[in-house]
Amino acid sequence: MTPFAVPAPLPIRRLGRTGYRVTALGIGGWLGALDDSDATLAEREASGIEAVRRAVELGVTYFDTSPAYGDAERILGLGLQALTPADRRRLRLASKAGTHPQRRHRYDGDSIRWSVDESLRLLAADRLDVLLVHDPRDGGDMDAVMGPGGALEALEGLKGEGVIGAIGMGVREHAFLHRAIESRRFDVILTPYDYTLVRATATPLIELAGAHDVGVINGSPYDAGLLAGIDPDAAARRRRPVSPEDLIRARRLWRWCRERGADLGALAMQYSLRHPGIAVTLAGPRTADEVEGNVRHATTEYPQELWDDLDALLAAEPD
Repeated sequence: MTPFAVPAPLPIRRLGRTGYRVTALGIGGWLGALDDSDATLAEREASGIEAVRRAVELGVTYFDTSPAYGDAERILGLGLQALTPADRRRLRLASKAGTHPQRRHRYDGDSIRWSVDESLRLLAADRLDVLLVHDPRDGGDMDAVMGPGGALEALEGLKGEGVIGAIGMGVREHAFLHRAIESRRFDVILTPYDYTLVRATATPLIELAGAHDVGVINGSPYDAGLLAGIDPDAAARRRRPVSPEDLIRARRLWRWCRERGADLGALAMQYSLRHPGIAVTLAGPRTADEVEGNVRHATTEYPQELWDDLDALLAAEPD
């Protein structure tokens, strides 16, 4: 097989007021989490290391992980250690706190500092460019995050010490992200699943973030695989529960793309990349082949007429 070559460099975006310049495509998720349940630890590690190497070869500069993603932090750390010092210096590294398996949904300052220390150890890093408060569940969690002695106060201290470069929040609940933005104490937000071809409910949130110069990271442009370019019914059987409405829309988009010879995965990825308010779009590859697929989706060119037709199709969709 001919090695995949990127036809054009990945776009570079400014990540809000952090000032970081990063590739519009970022790598996150479950590195090394192979479908083969019999895969050995060594095989999973080798797969993850190769995925990191291939992403860097193809120009990706933003990597996102979390202690909640199984062994992904440690495997990303192994991948980073396998890079040359020059390649490593070009990258921006993000992780999360608040959902560590040993201190799940604990947002007090001590637990957050402990989680950050664990992330730095596993990643073999002395600094994180971005640290996101991860998945607060309710108003009580948010009060703990924002209140005295809580996560935000601890992260502001770590930022002052130079241990982290920017403070963020990653959560599905838009009201929590609104609160983070309007507090003026967060530099970055991560919104998952809600700016895709089947659902663009995060649009007002993205606009609000832009007005405050808060960097926006969009998670899962494929909507957890539903729009990744395979038959949506097959994808739905492999992923988290999907609403009937989302599955109907995904089927319609799948048929529309097939009629025009377009790749649904590429359009799903570029739908996010084309939004000027989104700095980073996160894919979740597990292997080097999946990394290549993500970059191919990000860089495949389609004529403007196709995008105009797609916009018209989306505008005609019922809310």
